[in-house]
Amino acid sequence: MPESRAALVLLAAWYTVAPLQTSVAADPARMKIVAVAPGHGGEAAAGGRWTIYLDGFIDIGAADRMRRLVKRESISDALVYFNSPGGHLVEAMALGRLLRELAFETSVGTRTAAARQPAAGVCYSACPFAYAGGVRRSLAAGSVFGVHRAQNSVPVTDESAFQGVVTDQVADYLATMGIGGDLLSIMLQVPHEQIRVLAKQELEQLNLVTAGQD
Repeated sequence: MPESRAALVLLAAWYTVAPLQTSVAADPARMKIVAVAPGHGGEAAAGGRWTIYLDGFIDIGAADRMRRLVKRESISDALVYFNSPGGHLVEAMALGRLLRELAFETSVGTRTAAARQPAAGVCYSACPFAYAGGVRRSLAAGSVFGVHRAQNSVPVTDESAFQGVVTDQVADYLATMGIGGDLLSIMLQVPHEQIRVLAKQELEQLNLVTAGQD
């Protein structure tokens, strides 16, 4: 099999995981999805908008579970909060494409007892790619973005060729989502075992954050 084709095949198994401890779902290998209906707990209906929390590792199948939930509940408008240390890059991009298709907004934050008043969350590693799918993107106060260079989960015979395919795929995705190409440059400069936190000004310059804080 040619190296470029092999790299494309293995890309489906590629993942990135931040090394830092975060507040995530109890099962570190599966993203938890919690949807809060309008008017939940006697709160204002917020114009019929749902609030959806995606918490934990972005596992293979997360996008399909999200799609099934949206279809089952007939959700046409939602604000989606991420709190994630990262996960499978290809799945993160699939999730981002789904959110863009649905025209949902995204933010970073974690659920509290007051479902529409999230606490600070984190979005590390592959998470920013899923978050990028939002038609408008914001942060809950105190939330943090972090990126680093990815690492493949299976050995490849030509790491350089593999990373080249990955770079092309990521660059195309970011361009589609309207995210500044400098994000990829920043990621590639950060060793996988470290996390580079992005400042608010950088997030705005990269067009990752397009609206004010929640």
